[in-house]
Amino acid sequence: MSPLSSDSPILAAPIFEGSEKRIEVDFRLGPNAPANGLRAVPRDTLDELMTLARCCIVSSRSNAQMDAYVLSESSLFVYPTKWILKTCGTTRLLNSVPRLLEVARALGLEPRRCKYNRASFLFPENQPFPYTAFEHEVGFLDEHFGAMCANGGTAFVLGEPYQGLQWHVYLADDMRPLEPSFKPTYNLEVCMTELGNEAAQQFFRNERFVSAEQTTKDTGIAALKPRAQIDDYVFEPCGYSMNGIDGTGLITIHVTPEAHQSYASVEFSGFGEDLVKNPGELLSKVAKIFQPGKVSVTLSVDKVDLDAAAWGTSVGAIPAGYGLQGAASQVSPCGGKVAYFTLAEKLAAPGSPTTPLHHAASFLSVATSSDSEADGNGSEPEQEAVAMA
Repeated sequence: MSPLSSDSPILAAPIFEGSEKRIEVDFRLGPNAPANGLRAVPRDTLDELMTLARCCIVSSRSNAQMDAYVLSESSLFVYPTKWILKTCGTTRLLNSVPRLLEVARALGLEPRRCKYNRASFLFPENQPFPYTAFEHEVGFLDEHFGAMCANGGTAFVLGEPYQGLQWHVYLADDMRPLEPSFKPTYNLEVCMTELGNEAAQQFFRNERFVSAEQTTKDTGIAALKPRAQIDDYVFEPCGYSMNGIDGTGLITIHVTPEAHQSYASVEFSGFGEDLVKNPGELLSKVAKIFQPGKVSVTLSVDKVDLDAAAWGTSVGAIPAGYGLQGAASQVSPCGGKVAYFTLAEKLAAPGSPTTPLHHAASFLSVATSSDSEADGNGSEPEQEAVAMA
């Protein structure tokens, strides 16, 4: 597990679950709220929130629109009215939610929308409560955001359990009229397992390692969003995290390269001006960098309007050497839309490491008495898991 402080100049590589938990909360600015909204939250309070989530801030970058933080386990992005926290491993992301809402209200902000999503866990048996089963996570989220909706939040799972990772989504929205300045947020998220040997070796601190900056350039990652201001880090002895910000848009990448648990995620997020015009072309570039055996692609938007109507209807051109396994989509009563696609290599490359993929059946679990513990610090509940080939 990574340390909870960044005093050391080199952080140890986290040996744990690669699949991230991700929460995105949008807020309304009250009449007495500071103009910079959530960006007014002081650093010591951010550190407190990250400690609650069981991670720490490693470095940061800022521009006129947002602040971006590389964490010991993934990333944090803070806009005036948007909070995006993404953590991996056995972190307890949801533990930070009650305090976040308390801090926001003290500044004069109220939540108007929440989106929580994650892929299937590769090692679900290692997760603490409430991540032991999706219905536990949904229950926690409904306690804090369900009152915004007339009938509580909406939860669903996309993807077939034997075609790769499944995509778990929770949405809640107060559905009140939006400000004239509102612009929908678009997301393109790519999750990859069974990384190619050569691709994975790029993210080790071996004798060829020069710097994180050089790794970002040599792998082709820098070219994915060429104008982005980049903050990157290569862990010891391996592992990689980066944030890139450009206007209101962001890219964030996280890599666990060890053969027995190889995983990488690439996310693009932003408003209409940051919309990825050709997801298929970008997906091909990502696949070339990581050479994954299996790929999951999610396209989502938080409000479906005329500009967003076609977003997610197709993943575009499939990368060479891959085939489309499955496709599913969901339009939420909260107004959002999520499309999910799974791809796999048509012929596995010789010598590619095989990841022992697992997933927790979405609404199947065996509860124990520790399920009642709100902070999840007790013994971890047992759960049923299905091994995947």
